[in-house]
Amino acid sequence: MRPFFGICACVAATLICITSAEWLEPRNNTWNSSFALAEDQIKSLGLSNEAAHNLEVVVRFEQTNWATGSVMSDPFYTDLPANATTAPAGSLLKLEAFTNTSTYTIAPSLALSRFIYQSKTLNGTIVPVSAYILWPYHTLGGAKAAPLVGWGHGTAGLVAECAPSHMRNLLYQFSGPYALALAGYAVVATDYAGLGVPFYPDGSPILHQYVASPAGGNDILYAVQAARAAFPDRLTEDFVVYGHSQGGGTAWAAAQQQVELQIPGYLGTIAGSPVTNTTMLVKTTGQSLAMMQAANTMKSIWPDMNMAEMLTTRGQALLTLVEEIQGCSTAVQTALAGTLEADPTAALMQDGFIDSYWSSSFANLTAVGGQDFVGPMLVFHGTNDELLPEALTALSVNQTCASFPERELRYVVAQGVGHVDASYATQQIWLKWLEERFNSKGKSARSGTSSCTVETIGDDTVRPLDQYQTELNWHLSYSPDGIL
Repeated sequence: MRPFFGICACVAATLICITSAEWLEPRNNTWNSSFALAEDQIKSLGLSNEAAHNLEVVVRFEQTNWATGSVMSDPFYTDLPANATTAPAGSLLKLEAFTNTSTYTIAPSLALSRFIYQSKTLNGTIVPVSAYILWPYHTLGGAKAAPLVGWGHGTAGLVAECAPSHMRNLLYQFSGPYALALAGYAVVATDYAGLGVPFYPDGSPILHQYVASPAGGNDILYAVQAARAAFPDRLTEDFVVYGHSQGGGTAWAAAQQQVELQIPGYLGTIAGSPVTNTTMLVKTTGQSLAMMQAANTMKSIWPDMNMAEMLTTRGQALLTLVEEIQGCSTAVQTALAGTLEADPTAALMQDGFIDSYWSSSFANLTAVGGQDFVGPMLVFHGTNDELLPEALTALSVNQTCASFPERELRYVVAQGVGHVDASYATQQIWLKWLEERFNSKGKSARSGTSSCTVETIGDDTVRPLDQYQTELNWHLSYSPDGIL
């Protein structure tokens, strides 16, 4: 059984994680949420008393880790300027240059800003999106302007409350943004459309187009443009895109979109443990949670699609509950665990849907790999990744290199490493790669020629592989008194 500490760790960059049933108790005496499920919500999934209790504890945990309260009551997210209906993509809509970090758990010697900007959905509709900038104390090389990294986070959830910019630890903490900022980079991090800003100016809800990688690619690239407009003297025009998991897919998509967008200053992309093809993922692993979470994305693309064609009654009920309680990644996983406890044979997706026209069309629109891109690009993945098999990333790399051998793509395979810990295992590699990009303005610092290469690390570690810590088994806890 997975203890509560482990469940909480899953929220930071987990695409799929199913928890076992166990009575959960808070590990923190500063919780400030009294969330409780309604009786009809409990009945909708057939949750036991234990499962309902566990879900309530997890949602309280998520809500307690809101640094600025609910996005629904935070004017930063809800009060949009008049030009939010017409401003083109890449426009800065609102800026909070100084964000009080006293309720966050960011690393010492870092500073925070938040802003709202205009992006585009998968179908090209303009959409307001929230983002943050994590600032270094000392920039790389000591320059006046901080080198800019456009960051794409992994799975946070499906609803507005899952925005990293209002989470105490910015979702990924040392697994990405903290490490980057402490190394001297300014991290421009989109929340993604639908996470954070909850409504369009006309009051209609904004949908998060989960695992629609080109939509996320838009969010990253346009966040970079807006951030540079907000701080033209403190951010370099040059930038690198970096993302992990869901964000790895969006980062890869951004590299593909650069073929046409050609946003000035682009130096390259890092795609860590990326989601490359959700349809192929479900076919390969049999795990349907990712496709269930993409149901509303597909409905937004094809309004005529009947949700019942895709999801079972149980799958629809789970999706509805998540929306009602505004639960994020950990809540989704815990609700699913309770559902499976009640009925271990319960299916989320309709039989045969994965082989349907809708599923294959979704893959054609959203998958990355096998397409032209602007490099250089660094991709890394761990061989022990139980969430996203490394073989799927290798397939996308091979397809891309076969079709575009003149492009520079470097693929690093980390032996014996899992999903999130791949970011830690390869940290020296991607930090050096980043510095090379800014020093050489994107050109290859290895051979001077463009090519696809594959390398493996971990074959000769200083200790046996089975002695190394795997995945996160901790989370950052807020201390209102600042006591260590």
